[in-house]
Amino acid sequence: MIAVITGASSGMGREFFKKLDESENLDEIWVIARRENRLNELKENAKTPVRVIPCDLTDEKSIKNYEELLKKENPQIKILVNCSGYGKFGHSDVVNLEDSLGMIDLNCKALVSVTHVTLPFMAQNSHIVQLCSLSS
Repeated sequence: MIAVITGASSGMGREFFKKLDESENLDEIWVIARRENRLNELKENAKTPVRVIPCDLTDEKSIKNYEELLKKENPQIKILVNCSGYGKFGHSDVVNLEDSLGMIDLNCKALVSVTHVTLPFMAQNSHIVQLCSLSS
């Protein structure tokens, strides 16, 4: 049984990693985020084996690569934690269109995509935690 955590390089994703590593009896934890070096840091003191999956979840190719990895490995996923996300706040003169669309891509589209491709590999009585960003 494994756990998959997106946004694991910092913030709530990193905290979920720590808690799951401490409290769950897992065979492996897959951590997903853009910053590979931050993901590799998680492996240093982990009790549970960690698989680092560096990718940008706003890139459809990255989602496809994750899906192909799932098909290849055929894991039983006990827990999916979607923590990838970010938020920028302010009027349109502060938050430009590119940032607004980027938030939709990561906070909404990526969350749905990761969940959709992960569901077929989830074991009975599995759990999904959808945080992405509180701003979404």
